[in-house]
Amino acid sequence: MNYTGNTDPRDGALPGTEKLVEILTRGKMGMTNLGIWANRPMRGSTRLSVHATGRACDVGFKADHKKWAETFFDWLVKHYEALGLEEVHNYSFGEWGRGFRCSRKENGGKPGVKIWTETDNGGTPGGLWLHLEVAPTFAKDPNKMAAAWKAVNAADPAPLP
Repeated sequence: MNYTGNTDPRDGALPGTEKLVEILTRGKMGMTNLGIWANRPMRGSTRLSVHATGRACDVGFKADHKKWAETFFDWLVKHYEALGLEEVHNYSFGEWGRGFRCSRKENGGKPGVKIWTETDNGGTPGGLWLHLEVAPTFAKDPNKMAAAWKAVNAADPAPLP
């Protein structure tokens, strides 16, 4: 999977991204929709945010669910290809947070997670939300996203405690 980044700006959220947020904010998952589409630069940059493509979303969780968020982040990374996830951030991890990108190669060429530092981080250490970036084919197709979620969740559920 290649990282798309901000190369495809839109005028609103894409339906597959909306479907993912719907899944994460209903029932057992119980996360909070903190936003999908926003035509703005990335924090601390002049470069366009992936939110401007309609393929990025932020979903919040409660402070007492930080440990669950760490486990859920790992679960999302494990299933990134099946779910069409190009990037996942967990701002509440450790002191500065961590991020996964599908094109970041570590451990013998496998996509990896980067533990952020004081000088290299996502801009909101301690934030109680996950940031997800969805591949264009999944972001455009809510049925594909729903089917992908059902397939991986049936095999390896990660419900909110």
